[in-house]
Amino acid sequence: MAGKTLVLTGASSGIGAAAAEILLAEGHKLISIDIQEPPPNASQHINCDMNDPAAIESAVAEIDGEIDGLLNVAGVPGTLSDQVVIGVNILGLRYLSDLLIPRLKSGGAVSNIASIAGFTWQRRLKEINEFLDTPDFATGLAWWNANKEALKIDPYSFSKECVVVLTMRQAGIALDRGARANSVSPGPVETPLLPDFKRQAGEEQLDWVISKTGRAAQPRDIAEVLCFLTTGPSTWMNGRDLIVDGGYSAGISAGWINTHDAPVRKRKRQP
Repeated sequence: MAGKTLVLTGASSGIGAAAAEILLAEGHKLISIDIQEPPPNASQHINCDMNDPAAIESAVAEIDGEIDGLLNVAGVPGTLSDQVVIGVNILGLRYLSDLLIPRLKSGGAVSNIASIAGFTWQRRLKEINEFLDTPDFATGLAWWNANKEALKIDPYSFSKECVVVLTMRQAGIALDRGARANSVSPGPVETPLLPDFKRQAGEEQLDWVISKTGRAAQPRDIAEVLCFLTTGPSTWMNGRDLIVDGGYSAGISAGWINTHDAPVRKRKRQP
């Protein structure tokens, strides 16, 4: 399984850095894309702002030939502006994928990072598909600005709902090349961005979520699943979103986590 050529965004920190470490240890050629400094031992590093379509085009132009896999890990928290959140988390991910999927070898894979914040994508499937039908950055951002009040969802959660649905779309496109596309939806992860996510969700609420599984995930917990989908024995897995949250969402569905105890619920019940 070694010796694949893989493109990894967000490779310099957090989940991306953990994935880079795993993939390099397996002997793959790693092309890292990040706005930060390169991870150690990357075969090639391309500095790129994933909120800039021209920068994405330039980055793709630096990648020679076909690739075996694309791991879309780069992302930003909801504490940043709508333009950056929607731009990096979904529009940039979509554009880079559109440019690189045609260069996937047979047997290749796309693996995207979504989030349990996108767990309720079914509620907005019509709107998500309308957004994903926009042809470029400008029209995508314009669609968001025109519809965000009616959607009643924050830009981060919407961006991650879109990643889940985009992955399903990519599964059909990739299949035509003998390739696959899947996504991973983590719960809270102990990365440098965790404080930003606490500010976004509310520190008390996110600490409550983490307490239900005993700890936040470590970046490698998520990276292991991401790499399995890209290079592991997962050849018949296509178009699926794998929730990797230590059992939190299972607890909600099965009832062994009582959401009425959540701080956000308690605040709503206060007179």
